[in-house]
Amino acid sequence: MKLLNFRALGRTTLLIFSVIAVSGCTGVTPREATATASVPSTAQLNYSDKSLASSNLQAALEKSLSGRSLRWKNPASGVSGMVTPLKTWKTVQGTYCRSYNEKIKLASGELLDRRGVACRSSEAIWKSA
Repeated sequence: MKLLNFRALGRTTLLIFSVIAVSGCTGVTPREATATASVPSTAQLNYSDKSLASSNLQAALEKSLSGRSLRWKNPASGVSGMVTPLKTWKTVQGTYCRSYNEKIKLASGELLDRRGVACRSSEAIWKSA
C-alpha cells in the first residue's frame, strides 16, 4: 500500500476538499492549517465516492468525539475512508473549529492522507478553514 501526502501531490483538486474558508474562523495556527487538498490525476473517485466522503466528514465533525474515527465504504467502487477529529476549540467570535485527519483508500490500494481544519457555520455546515 502506497502512502501519499496531499501536500506533495499534483493540482487536480477534488470538489469535496475545495471548500471556501469560513470567515471569522480565527485561532487556527499556520501549523494546523493545510493547503487545499488534491489528488493525482490517476486517482479514481467517482461522484458517489465524493458524496460519501463529504457526508462522512460532516458527520464526523458534527458528532464524533475527538480521537474517535468515523468510517465509510463504497461497495460499488471499493473506495473507503475515515475521518478522525483531533481537537476542538471555540474562537473569540464564538465559532467552533476542529482539526481532523482524513484517510481515503482508493480501489488501487493507494492511501491518501491529509490533515485539515474546519469551522462550523451558523447553518451547521463544517467548512475547511
